[in-house]
Amino acid sequence: MNTNVRFASFFTIALIIWFGSGLLISPQSGESVTKTTSPTNVQVTVFDDKLFEPTVTLRATTEPYRSVNMVAQIAGQISAVLVQEGTAVKKGQAICEISVEDRYFRLAQAKAHLDQSSIAYRGALKLKSGGFQSELAISQAKATLETAKANLKRAQLNVGHLKVVAPFDGIVESREVEIGDYVVPGKTCALIVDLDPLKVTALVNELEVSQIKLGSVASASIGDNSPLDAAVSYIAHRADPATRSYRLEAVIENTEKAIRAGLSARLNILTEGVQAHLIPASSILLNDQGGMIVRIIGAGNIAQSLPVAVLGETGNGIWVSGLPGSVNIITVGQNYVIDGELVEPTFVQNTVKL
Repeated sequence: MNTNVRFASFFTIALIIWFGSGLLISPQSGESVTKTTSPTNVQVTVFDDKLFEPTVTLRATTEPYRSVNMVAQIAGQISAVLVQEGTAVKKGQAICEISVEDRYFRLAQAKAHLDQSSIAYRGALKLKSGGFQSELAISQAKATLETAKANLKRAQLNVGHLKVVAPFDGIVESREVEIGDYVVPGKTCALIVDLDPLKVTALVNELEVSQIKLGSVASASIGDNSPLDAAVSYIAHRADPATRSYRLEAVIENTEKAIRAGLSARLNILTEGVQAHLIPASSILLNDQGGMIVRIIGAGNIAQSLPVAVLGETGNGIWVSGLPGSVNIITVGQNYVIDGELVEPTFVQNTVKL
């Protein structure tokens, strides 16, 4: 028998003895084999609900609070232009004047005619008391008196309309006439705008308009300036047929008139507040159905999942609803545990600040 055959024989015998020894060894009576696992270590933070005031952000434009075309109410030639474009004017200040022509003479004539008509009417009444005047004559005298009063009033108005005056404090944005121009009733003399306060207008969609109320607190950001306090002053009741959006207006102070009309702006409006939780974005998971959940620990340190809905987000975290007032959320290790699993929590301080 050569060396290779002897080596193979010895190896075969050794295997038979090794396998056989395993069959002869049996567990002791009543002895059981158990596999023990320790709870998964996770980090947990306590989050309390807070008042969340969602913000609706809109593209906006600044507009004058009000503007009006100052028009002539009588016909005549412009005799004086009293302001220049861009000039600030006060309420009642004259913008331009129309030539007097014969209007003061007509006013004096109307006054004289009224005096005459008054005397005639009083005389007719005295004659009536003596039985010397008929009812028809009394009626005619009264009609003449009333006509004289109307003519005087018309003459006074014509004289009063010789000056076109500002109806409110504002700025003369444009002027349409020069000295020597002839105007007729309705002809524009100047455009006056009021820039204090200033309107900020925007369009809000049909989903967000129901969240905004008159008087809602807002802020307007215009250019690189700091946000300015604003308040919603108007919400349209009818949507624009083309855009299906509603016109919205807010007002801001502009005492120095440093902010011009027609500037692009951003309007941030606070809507009605709700109780919600501000949590880290990393603590939100997706379940098998694609819904958003967070993992919490309940009684006995057992992990469980709760569905949440995202309400908004900030630079510090995400606002969600659907959680109890105070909740223990797993912030580290939530990906490695399942519902019903026992965990070993380590509580850490909440660092997500408003």
